[in-house]
Amino acid sequence: MNQMTICLIIFILTLLAYAFLSSRVSMAVISLISVAALMVTGCMDPNDALSCFANSSAILMASMFVVSAGLNRTQMVKKISAFICRISKGSFTKVLAGYVILTCILAQFIPSSAACFSVVFPLAYGVCKEMKIAPSKMMFSLGITAIGTVITLPFSASVSEMARIQGFLEAYEYTTYNMSIMDIMYAKAPTMIAILLLAIFVVPRFAPDNEMESEFQVKEQKEQEKLSPVCEFIGYATFVCVLLGLLFSNQIGLKAWQVAFIGALVIAASGIMTKKELIESMNISMVLLFVGALAIGTALSGTGVADMIGNHLSGIILSVHNNYIAGFIFFLVPFVLTQFMLNLGIYSIFVPLYIMICKSMGANPVGPIMLCMIASMTAFFTPLATPTVPQVMGVGNYTVKQLVKMGWVPFIVITLVSVFWVMTIYPVF
Repeated sequence: MNQMTICLIIFILTLLAYAFLSSRVSMAVISLISVAALMVTGCMDPNDALSCFANSSAILMASMFVVSAGLNRTQMVKKISAFICRISKGSFTKVLAGYVILTCILAQFIPSSAACFSVVFPLAYGVCKEMKIAPSKMMFSLGITAIGTVITLPFSASVSEMARIQGFLEAYEYTTYNMSIMDIMYAKAPTMIAILLLAIFVVPRFAPDNEMESEFQVKEQKEQEKLSPVCEFIGYATFVCVLLGLLFSNQIGLKAWQVAFIGALVIAASGIMTKKELIESMNISMVLLFVGALAIGTALSGTGVADMIGNHLSGIILSVHNNYIAGFIFFLVPFVLTQFMLNLGIYSIFVPLYIMICKSMGANPVGPIMLCMIASMTAFFTPLATPTVPQVMGVGNYTVKQLVKMGWVPFIVITLVSVFWVMTIYPVF
């Protein structure tokens, strides 16, 4: 059995493990097991595997998670929530619009839809009970907003994701096309607007009027001690300075990862978070998942598997030779798979694959990458897709049948808007 076949088997087993074992074993561990298997079988040189851990994008990701957590530790969320209550009390549509917009704002700073939803839903649930409205009328709207609008605007989470994609492009030596800090916003902004409008005006029409109480009990969040005025200022100022540093890194002579790393050190040294909070905020599992995915992609490329897969899929795309049909294929495949596997795993596997497909065709990979991102991050039909969906089902007391009923219109709109827009501004051909 040659190395190409072995590498392909490991790749397929990794996908299957994501699908069937991720509830028991973290995806980061699965990725690292795959890296070990690649080294043991000789599909990957140990030095190449080690270099994945030293990738600058991994350092930037962990650092930006700390900076974002520092901002979230301030009173920003509470101030925004209080403002929403003042201007929208008495109108369900206004209340829903306020919390949908709040969720969208948080999703730009917190690269986790589950975390965003967890911050907002206790506040929204309380308002629903006060207004005697079933939470089921609101929770799916907040869920799809958290899932579908995450990392769109060019703030910390988006910058971190841009760096990760650029890291893939550099690792696979396809820097003819590069990601800029604005590309994610350009690609995802119309989809974000569509999701906001759907969540506010369309989804409630399909939402069931389930009983107020469910087996899920909303627990009051433990009140964190307020930061001192100095720490509050440091939290805001550090975030702003890091963002400006990333925007103007070339002018100041620092790499993006260096700017983020310095910002994370400021947050750590200021005492804004405890040692435990700092470690948790780094989201090591996501960083290790990136490392594992990077290693798998490197092995696929090094053994020739990538070229084989790329040639077959590029042959299909070239036979179509239509940007919009090609875009529909690029979008639909990860969207369908994500309903049955965790979205982060699908995204981490298919981004390198799409880069290699585009490299084999000499095509611009930005459009397919953006479609993969949108498709894998708008999964809301099953609880297997993302940890946010089970949360939404619990708070709203939904069944899977109700998820499908509420989700089919957003799916059609998101697909049409995303494929048309992305393939218009980032055509493959």
